Amino acid sequence: MPLPEHDLSRLDEVRGEASAPQAAARTLVVVLNFNGIADTLACLDSLRAQTCPGVTALVVDNGSRADDLGRIAARFPEVEVIALGENRGWAGGNNVGLRLGLERDFVNICLLNNDTVLRPDAFAELLAAAEAIGVPCLLHPGIHYFDDPSRPQLFPDPPAALDAAARRLFEDHNIVEINWAYGACLMVPAALVRHVGLLDERFFLQLEEHDYYMRAAARGIRSYCARRARILHKESISFGGRVTPDKTYYQVRNTLLLAEKHLSRPAEALWALRRMLWMLHRQATTVRPDGGSRLGLLRWLCSADEFARATRQGVRHYLFRRFGARPVPPPAARPVVPGAIP
Repeated sequence: MPLPEHDLSRLDEVRGEASAPQAAARTLVVVLNFNGIADTLACLDSLRAQTCPGVTALVVDNGSRADDLGRIAARFPEVEVIALGENRGWAGGNNVGLRLGLERDFVNICLLNNDTVLRPDAFAELLAAAEAIGVPCLLHPGIHYFDDPSRPQLFPDPPAALDAAARRLFEDHNIVEINWAYGACLMVPAALVRHVGLLDERFFLQLEEHDYYMRAAARGIRSYCARRARILHKESISFGGRVTPDKTYYQVRNTLLLAEKHLSRPAEALWALRRMLWMLHRQATTVRPDGGSRLGLLRWLCSADEFARATRQGVRHYLFRRFGARPVPPPAARPVVPGAIP
């Protein structure tokens, strides 16, 4: 059910009245857990160590093993855990946290992947950045890879040309505007959620945050990276790696859905489709020497390679409007060898 439109002008009044400790106490951090207990515990440890006290943590569990919840309760009795009993994906699980944040009148809601570890001053810097920006926005920290902290995952440079306001944000506060959203750590004002709505659960995993950015941008809402706030991200732990057939399936199906939803903005839709095509060319070249050519890509798409099968399944499910979780794919067909025992 869609949320009613909300007047964002009221948010500036709320921010103006709140001190930093008050802002922290009115911030809910939603951590999504799915059979990732070691990562979740490490993430909660880093939340507990924040220099800005009062941030409230909530764990939403997407149907993990029962002992996971007991370990969270034993180590973090102050953290509320909501057990869903089923895997609703990144979008569905986080929507539970967003709804609770709205019901309990939190001012800010931060969606935080469980495979992240925060620097102790991360939330103090995020809240300071929100105050410096001064208008409702999508806000991210600077993100580096956990296994190589020197390598940035989200740490954008400012564009060459900056207007006066953007230059002030960068030079005084190290804040850079970006034209996307990144779900590893995304903080939004509750009033913005009421204005834009919840995440689209059809995506399940992958690109739901960029869909949210595009919906917000259509309402004049901007997205920023507060580079002084820093976290480390292990990335794609739930997928079992950064490049997997499951991830390819969701990227293909959801790119088509994303383009469909935003056809009124052709440049954005075309960007999404080109990004998907580039990804498929890259995967094809790992299997075929000619994978970078059009004919090589077509041959790869028709092959029994598990990534090609995931691509075809993603296209088919988009066309037949099968969204949500990916069904378990059937085993690949094996060639019949004459005389062999089946």
